[in-house]
Amino acid sequence: MVTGQKFMDLTINNEKQYYKLSILITQDGLSFCTQNTENNTLDIFFNKSFNNNLDPEKILVELQNAIKFNIDSSILTAISKVKVVYANNLYNIVPQKYFSEKKLTDYLKFNTKILHTDFIAFDELNNIKANSVYIPYTNINNYLFDQFGEFTYTHSSTLFVDLCLVNSSNKLNTEVVYLNIYTSTFDICIIKDNKLLLANSFEYFTPQDFIYYVLFCLEQLKLNNEELQMYLCGKINETDNLYHYLYTYVKNIEFLDTSFLVQQLKNLSEKNINPKQNLLLLSNLI
Repeated sequence: MVTGQKFMDLTINNEKQYYKLSILITQDGLSFCTQNTENNTLDIFFNKSFNNNLDPEKILVELQNAIKFNIDSSILTAISKVKVVYANNLYNIVPQKYFSEKKLTDYLKFNTKILHTDFIAFDELNNIKANSVYIPYTNINNYLFDQFGEFTYTHSSTLFVDLCLVNSSNKLNTEVVYLNIYTSTFDICIIKDNKLLLANSFEYFTPQDFIYYVLFCLEQLKLNNEELQMYLCGKINETDNLYHYLYTYVKNIEFLDTSFLVQQLKNLSEKNINPKQNLLLLSNLI
């Protein structure tokens, strides 16, 4: 069994290798950007939300068209590194002491419909002794391998949990809640004293759905809404209904500090790219 965060190997004979390509694939949208590795600037940024959640076959068509019509051939042939993030709810985080590569199916079978054609991968989380077990989209992996050769892929839960743990490292004796919000899904990560209490993803259709799932998680862990600290990222701002619902129930809310992205990717403001709304896509380049 091959792990996640892996390389699919193919040698590319290309004299001009100046760009990284980061791709974020969700069920309700996709985005990608290219980074010029010589000056750490972004050249191409693409983002599209789907009207409905799509299956992997339709997502592949969207990705093929997006790359075909939005990446110039001069950049396409100069891409030397491709990194893909899969954001779906087909995952589980398993503590290292209970983990076995021989039991990957067992970790997903109770909350995920597994097809006989599905490939199950896993990523090691950097900051805790655990693995994220998940199902990547094999058809998309095959397309990217044919298009670019060697590339790596990981699950969004791996990136998100690691980022949350780093951000929480100096926040002891406080329950810290992180929300990463997409068009119709969101991720929640809850940490206390550098320990992961919960990591999960939910689909929502209305702001009422959204706040119900958030409050349900807080209630299950018996957290005090007046005392916990909440950080937001993704598709949310202070004028959104989602934000208004959160602020009704949670006292301490901030947007996640993404200054590290602004420092390392030089032209985000020039490109009018909001790092808080594209945290995982951009972090995937670092």
